[in-house]
Amino acid sequence: MGSDSAQKAASAGADRPPSILNLWISTYRNCPKLYIPGTHLNLAYILASTAILLLSRQLSDWIFINLFQWPATAKMTMESAACAVSGLQAALFVPSLGACLLTTKPSYRPSGKMTDSQPWWQDAAKALIHFCTGYMLYDSIMLCVDTWDAATGRPNLSSADLMFIGHHFATTFYMTTALLQGAGHQSAMILMFLGEMTSPLMNAHAVLKFAVKIHPDSTLVYNALVYSEYIFAVVYLPLRAVGGPLAAAHLTYDLLLTKEGRQNCSVLITLLWMPMCWGVLFGSIPWIEESWEMLQDGLTLKYGPDYDYGDEYIHHHTDL
Repeated sequence: MGSDSAQKAASAGADRPPSILNLWISTYRNCPKLYIPGTHLNLAYILASTAILLLSRQLSDWIFINLFQWPATAKMTMESAACAVSGLQAALFVPSLGACLLTTKPSYRPSGKMTDSQPWWQDAAKALIHFCTGYMLYDSIMLCVDTWDAATGRPNLSSADLMFIGHHFATTFYMTTALLQGAGHQSAMILMFLGEMTSPLMNAHAVLKFAVKIHPDSTLVYNALVYSEYIFAVVYLPLRAVGGPLAAAHLTYDLLLTKEGRQNCSVLITLLWMPMCWGVLFGSIPWIEESWEMLQDGLTLKYGPDYDYGDEYIHHHTDL
């Protein structure tokens, strides 16, 4: 009897969501429903996520200018404020995404159906995917706002900016089509998880490499940059050079080369996913090479106080 009670209690506990997912589940269930016609995509949750991130960016701008006393018109300030929002949202998002992947039922499978999992898991996964879609929309909007040229009346987007917007569109297409067909969402989630896992470190490094320019006499900022650069390289290199390709190879096999994968997910949609999945990995090769160089340099800075970012980043700290 005691053994049966313990097993029932353990089973009941396994059917409850991890506490880290409760906020996502609650907000998704209580958010007003504004579905895109013919779909189960809740536009209200996506737009609410975008609005929260836009407000966070405004707060970040204010903090850097008024509390940190960074120059209001400097490109370094604008980019650092943006990186702070990106890094913080990833620090909140990634652990929840990891908890979701670890608790999927019956187990992680890229081609798994949404309905195979518990109702609470489905709501948590949908909330995370909707939030990530909202982030992609937020970041695309801010790229246009930050590069807006009043003289021409349009954003002055660089090739790198266009590449980021293209990446955001591809990511949104991947996630939303997975939700629409009710399967394949786990393949999107594992790619999101591995891609965003290094975001807090990457964005912290991005802020610190400008902070050392703004505060060239600060030993604390300099030392923080030294260690953040090395730690970022240590984490990024294996995740992108090994973890990403392994996950992509596994999901490619499961989606295209297994009978269940082809039954659960449209082969046409999967074929559209493949260039997006592998394209991001091949596109990260320059950053993989750079992280390898950082690793070889040890605690010798690549982006030190004297690094030249170009004329648009020139800043004289005496202007503070």
